[in-house]
Amino acid sequence: MRSSLKKGYKLMIGILIFTGMLSMVSCGNKVEGVSGSVLTIEKDGTVHAKIVEDFTEGYYNKEELQQVILEQAASYNRNTGSGSVTVEKVETNEDMVTVQMTYAGVQDYASFNHAIFFAGTAKEALDAGFDLNVVLSGVKDAMDTVGESDILGMEDCVLLITNINDGIAVNGKALYVSDNVVAAPNAKTIWYSGDENGLAYVIYQ
Repeated sequence: MRSSLKKGYKLMIGILIFTGMLSMVSCGNKVEGVSGSVLTIEKDGTVHAKIVEDFTEGYYNKEELQQVILEQAASYNRNTGSGSVTVEKVETNEDMVTVQMTYAGVQDYASFNHAIFFAGTAKEALDAGFDLNVVLSGVKDAMDTVGESDILGMEDCVLLITNINDGIAVNGKALYVSDNVVAAPNAKTIWYSGDENGLAYVIYQ
């Protein structure tokens, strides 16, 4: 394998195995006041990802990078027997590369990118083995806190648990977050500010 292609793989890993997010998404939607890489969780569970990375190294080749990403997506879809991962666009502009992808659901994103990315009810999270013995603080009032029993009682809310460090735009507004999460002023986008060994918890509706 040529050196440039190996470096293309290295860049792709840096782009796709990321842990966080925020800005514009592949379908043309915009997250107000945010720019850069972003994941957007839609109402139907679909995940749109826009990844923006530095592309200043001269040995990176757009066509090779695009081919690598397409092959990875095709391999995932063959292995899962579905078309769950779609590559929408790979483009370079001066010293930046932008990759736009669509995933059928959060589990597909998590599996493809080797990340922790759960969105569902608190009971589903508990059944999946996540520890809910946490204290979350209100986005509007940090003195308003909830614990495990409260979280389990919020059956009409979505619990997001992740270790992704880019911006995540949720379908709704963040109500409660763990202390390693920062929410945008409109509470529609969150960032995980902790280390890669921890987890971010967000309750949104």
